[in-house]
Amino acid sequence: MSGFLLSKFCRFYKFKGKVATLHGLGAVLAIMGGATSALAATGNNWNDKPSWMSSLDSDDSAPPHRRGSSVSRGERSRNFSPFVPGSNNLAIEVGQIFLMGDLSSNFEDSLGTAVNYTYGVSDIFGFNAALGYSNHAGGKLSMTSLKSGLRLNLSWYDKVIPYIAFGLGFYRPSYMVNATDSNSPVLFGVHVGPGVDLEISRDLFFGAALTFHDMFNSVKIAPGKSLGGTYTSFFLHLGTTF
Repeated sequence: MSGFLLSKFCRFYKFKGKVATLHGLGAVLAIMGGATSALAATGNNWNDKPSWMSSLDSDDSAPPHRRGSSVSRGERSRNFSPFVPGSNNLAIEVGQIFLMGDLSSNFEDSLGTAVNYTYGVSDIFGFNAALGYSNHAGGKLSMTSLKSGLRLNLSWYDKVIPYIAFGLGFYRPSYMVNATDSNSPVLFGVHVGPGVDLEISRDLFFGAALTFHDMFNSVKIAPGKSLGGTYTSFFLHLGTTF
């Protein structure tokens, strides 16, 4: 009799042990399922845009290129707007050139112009190139620049895009010695500066940029005068996307 009761007792505790094990496995599976769901919820933006842009993914009113990674490349290409991936952005810039260093000692500030092109690589990066020109001291000094680099979009606030542009370039300051002779060295340099763009429509944008330029070398043109050094440009621009 005691053997029979002992057998029943052992079977009962084995059954409870199996039930406890099943409950434990169920809890582990529930935790794993929750973690997987959380990773899936946060991971849907990793391949398309950074986490600080995730709020745009839930905005159904945003244009297709500003939503989540479920948007296909073909849909993006049919809905171009300024600076989205795959877009071509061409702008005309007009503004003030502020000479610095030796240049400011010998020449005056003046208006300048530029043509700027940006290709959208991703929601964050773009390739940038610009051709600029300015004329100083009644034509005694002119400066031409050809620069290229990267554009880093800092964020997307609805239709406003703050950014930083930086890169390398060639600078050609030209000084008129007399009516028939000029000194025109080609100098290598860097540029960096912030800017902001406002999307007016799917095809048009408007913005402003402040850029610091540093030419690495300088060339003496006369006692106390040299070409090269640094200057800052502040340009307003109007552009189109295609």
